[in-house]
Amino acid sequence: MIICGALYCLLSGCGDNLASFPSGGDDAGAGLDSRAVQAGILPDREKKDLAGRYETRGDLGVDKLCVVKKSSDSFNIGFLSISGADSKCEGTGTATVDGESVEIALKGQGDCKFTARYDGFELRFPAVIDSVCARYCSDRASFSATHYFMIAPGNAAARDTLGRDIERLCT
Repeated sequence: MIICGALYCLLSGCGDNLASFPSGGDDAGAGLDSRAVQAGILPDREKKDLAGRYETRGDLGVDKLCVVKKSSDSFNIGFLSISGADSKCEGTGTATVDGESVEIALKGQGDCKFTARYDGFELRFPAVIDSVCARYCSDRASFSATHYFMIAPGNAAARDTLGRDIERLCT
């Protein structure tokens, strides 16, 4: 009971500051998200642009992804996913965007297509990818469930992304 009383005193000392936060209910999450976007903590989903350079650093190396804008919802894409010193997945292709869904079609090693998710900061490949997509990988490597965080926006940054076997992942 003493703890509850102490918490009440602390919260009542906040005065009107508490009124600026959502009180719960259905709009609580949306209000917090809106404040996070205004503060620059979360990306603005209405103004997101897929074009740019992405990376994820891990114990085995740096996974890379690049996206160059061709039109309002059409892009060139390239990626490198490291699974060890001699194990990797690498490919190039195209992407189209529909909301948070990114339809990716890789070209060159076969007809590999899948849907990724983009939230304005992170692009996530699905956990299950068609077996034909394994052609883009060396033995014992996979790019299923990989994810990439934007580190530099825009076409220029994307074009600087280097691969292993593919010199420039995006042109």
